[in-house]
Amino acid sequence: MPREKTTHTKPKMIHIRLSEELHQQLRIQVAKENQTIQDWVEELIAKSVPASRGRGK
Repeated sequence: MPREKTTHTKPKMIHIRLSEELHQQLRIQVAKENQTIQDWVEELIAKSVPASRGRGK
């Protein structure tokens, strides 16, 4: 039997390299905003990349 298509997609990962100094500054910044680095980066990308069709963001 063929596999059933699902609407759920697995989140994709990206990896970036930062200097220790920049990483520390980022950790301090997101802590001040009561966020995680993950949430902060995802929000920044979402604001910077045009919304795809049908997503409504």
